[in-house]
Amino acid sequence: MALSPLNYNNYNNYNNNRQTFNGKGLDKAEKLMSQSGSQTSGLFAPLEKQYDKFTDAIADKFTSRFVNFGPLTWLSEKLKNTNNLLQHCLTVGAVLTSGLYMQRTYTNKDLDEDRRNTLVVNQGLTLILSTIGAYALDKYIKSWWENVTARFAGHLLNDQDFYTKFKNQKDAIIAENKKLKAQKAELKPLPDLEKLITKHSYFKSLSEENATSLINKTKGMGLLRTMIVFGFVYRYFVPVVVTKPANKLCDMYLQKKKEQNTQKA
Repeated sequence: MALSPLNYNNYNNYNNNRQTFNGKGLDKAEKLMSQSGSQTSGLFAPLEKQYDKFTDAIADKFTSRFVNFGPLTWLSEKLKNTNNLLQHCLTVGAVLTSGLYMQRTYTNKDLDEDRRNTLVVNQGLTLILSTIGAYALDKYIKSWWENVTARFAGHLLNDQDFYTKFKNQKDAIIAENKKLKAQKAELKPLPDLEKLITKHSYFKSLSEENATSLINKTKGMGLLRTMIVFGFVYRYFVPVVVTKPANKLCDMYLQKKKEQNTQKA
């Protein structure tokens, strides 16, 4: 299609403007952007300084004292090399939370002494049973969850047979260990999922960054298991299954004690 004189002139004007922008016009645009950035940073500089002072004060007055707290330092030294660090940290959080509830209950002047003591005992027993149950459940599903992790790893390795091979090898060793245990012989170790992943041909073809990412993803499955188990026990099992029956038992005990006191009177 031929260009008319009017269209041709407009086309030339467009090219001229484009070249001007790509030359001096681009330099001017960059200068304006740099000036705008410097003005913006200068405008927020006082706010940034105040924010820095605020965070430094929190770190100095609160965080440092909490981190350097003697019992907490001792506990961190004891737990730093454990394989169940996440479980222990979640337990410490639950103990602190339940301890605050127990302290609030014990100092609640709106309740009589018998009810306060009974509720505190119930809360303490609930915490103990929940903690034991969380550790037990986490350990109980560990083997099953490892199979889930193997299936996930097979997906990451683009190997549909990886999970089946791992499970068959694991089941064969478990069956053999049952016979060895009856004979009181030394048991064979179960297959190490991480080692099998690192020996896979696809894993060896990955770059160092991608290989590290794949290993971290499979390790994260174990952390996910623990968070689900402890979250289920502390946030669902305790409030729904344990707390309400415990409160009913508390009411029954107080009612019975009240009737005994009335009979004595």
